[in-house]
Amino acid sequence: MTIDWPAGPLDRACLVLDFDGTLAPIVSDPATSAMPDSTRTVLASLVGRVGRLAIVSGRPAGFLAERVGVDGAELVGLYGLERVVDGSVEPDPRVAPYLDALAAAKVAMGEEVARWEGAELEDKGRAFAVHWRRAADRDAAAVALEAMARRVAGELAVEDGKMVVELRPPVAADKGTAVALLADGFDDVCFAGDDLGDLPAFAEVRSRGGLAVAVDHGEETDPRVRAAADVVVDGTAGFADWLAARLA
Repeated sequence: MTIDWPAGPLDRACLVLDFDGTLAPIVSDPATSAMPDSTRTVLASLVGRVGRLAIVSGRPAGFLAERVGVDGAELVGLYGLERVVDGSVEPDPRVAPYLDALAAAKVAMGEEVARWEGAELEDKGRAFAVHWRRAADRDAAAVALEAMARRVAGELAVEDGKMVVELRPPVAADKGTAVALLADGFDDVCFAGDDLGDLPAFAEVRSRGGLAVAVDHGEETDPRVRAAADVVVDGTAGFADWLAARLA
């Protein structure tokens, strides 16, 4: 499906993108995630042309600052709980009351993760994620780790994703609320993502008459992601090509 976006002037449009699985290919080790130089070149070409270019991710904002490398792109991490402002990471002050609960849950999950060969706990500072992509017994690890996450979460929010579950403070922040703040004042908005955590952003852009783009990774992509999008493209390379063609 080919859709011309934006409908109006590019400098009146807001483009918001997920990082992992959208700009950076999915990898077995989350620490090695990186955006290809060719994709970075496409994004850099949009700075100063598109009204706003932003990356919104479940990753910490500091991680994005290290990996994106596109001057002029706004960086929003932890589903909107952190953002980079003048080179420094600014957290949402609403997370502070939940940091002790988060630390306790992290310890409990760490003990469970240690029981599963290849499973990993990713400490994001103001959130954490448990991955089982590299687990020796992936199916059994998924069942056990997802169940444990819900047992230890208490008041914390639980977010499911591709072979990962994340715990974070239960404040009203997701990719949808992040997109809403970024898109205010612009005539058109587009969001691209690939996972369940991107669904609130899809809903937000569609409520504004904007464009939701799903980056498809075959069997790994939940059917709900494809169903919620206006456009489906094949993988991160396909998205970079799609973006370059739309905004040439």
